[in-house]
Amino acid sequence: MGKTRQLYYGWVIIGVSFFTLFFTLGTRFSFGVFYVAILKDYGWGRGETAGAFSLALVIHALFATVTGTLIDRFGPRTLFPLGATLLALGLVAASRITSIWHLYLFFGVIMAIGINTLSYAPHMSLIPKWFIRKRGLAAGLVLAGIGVGTMVMAPLIQFIIDIMGWRSALLILAGIVLGVVVPITLLFQRRSPEDVGQFPDGILPSSGGSLSIQPEEFRENPGSPNVTEQWTVRTALCTTAFWWIGLVNFCVGFTINMLVVHQAAHVVDAGYTTSLAALLVGLVGLLRSGGGVLFGLLSDRMGREIGYTLGGSAALLGVLFFLLVRDTASPWMLYAFVILFGLGSGSTGPIHAATTSDLFPGNSLGRILGTLAIGWGIGGALGSYLGGYFYDHLGSYGFPFILVLVSISQGVLGIWMAAPRHRRTCSLSMAA
Repeated sequence: MGKTRQLYYGWVIIGVSFFTLFFTLGTRFSFGVFYVAILKDYGWGRGETAGAFSLALVIHALFATVTGTLIDRFGPRTLFPLGATLLALGLVAASRITSIWHLYLFFGVIMAIGINTLSYAPHMSLIPKWFIRKRGLAAGLVLAGIGVGTMVMAPLIQFIIDIMGWRSALLILAGIVLGVVVPITLLFQRRSPEDVGQFPDGILPSSGGSLSIQPEEFRENPGSPNVTEQWTVRTALCTTAFWWIGLVNFCVGFTINMLVVHQAAHVVDAGYTTSLAALLVGLVGLLRSGGGVLFGLLSDRMGREIGYTLGGSAALLGVLFFLLVRDTASPWMLYAFVILFGLGSGSTGPIHAATTSDLFPGNSLGRILGTLAIGWGIGGALGSYLGGYFYDHLGSYGFPFILVLVSISQGVLGIWMAAPRHRRTCSLSMAA
């Protein structure tokens, strides 16, 4: 085998995917800034307002398998521009809301479907087709777009809100999505290396052979079936690994979305300014990017379980500090949360994606990731809603953040049970 002399187009895919997530999910994970602004304007309850974001995650769960099927069938050059256009229309419509049902319709349904087509599952179904040996690193680099986007978009959105109002901020975001995301995905995205006459990782196969690099456990168990050809959603559902990785997805959705919606509000409740809250939201996102690359690389070298455990431990400690933030007397705890949770939570996306593609490689990976995303959506819907619900009834975020600590711990357990090294113990009942 030898390296091709031309530029490996997989790195272009990483760049395009990075910027797609930068603008779309960077905006999505900045919704806490809009949450504070909308609460201030309308005085709705935190629970009922957060319910719109919970609905968005329910829609995400319901639409995820559709997105997985569409990305497998039509590829990114068709799906991504259409999804970006729908997202832009939702942003324009959301800028005109006057009643809470408008918030539920535009944020909770239209924008949710648009974001779903551009989000984690469809991108993570593409990356394993381009990278095998550096799968964790590649996933981390792509998902870094979410964190860097959050770092840039959250303070930018808050600045626009301070100057022009949140309605104008939504219109500006719609223009960015139409002017940037639609053209770059239409022009530069590709489905697989074969589309540009290349091979995974940019490595030429030896003459007469094909490039086939399987996870370690499959090399150790040569009697296993040809998973690349045989894995489907139905066969994946027959394994215990699928359900454990589903638990991980649920816990990640619960944790991330609880904090996406409520972390800025908790910072403001403690006595800090809205500008600082937006900056800290952005810093968490930026550090998530660094954590994704770091822990994704570690998972390639040390194993998915160890990388995820290290990240989960840092995230858990960070949330514990955040739970103790009550006022402005100890700002170091707030900064400790930003650093530890930001870096640690960054491990979840790339390691989950790499683990899933290790376990269930093949042409149905988009459908499998889309099916797993149902758990992420359900967990996210519960997390964002319960944060507001318990705040309205208990007057603080103490109990919701305790639930986050439990969720992080359960996710670490799940990754150990679902990791590729356990693959040989899972049922391999295959469909006819």
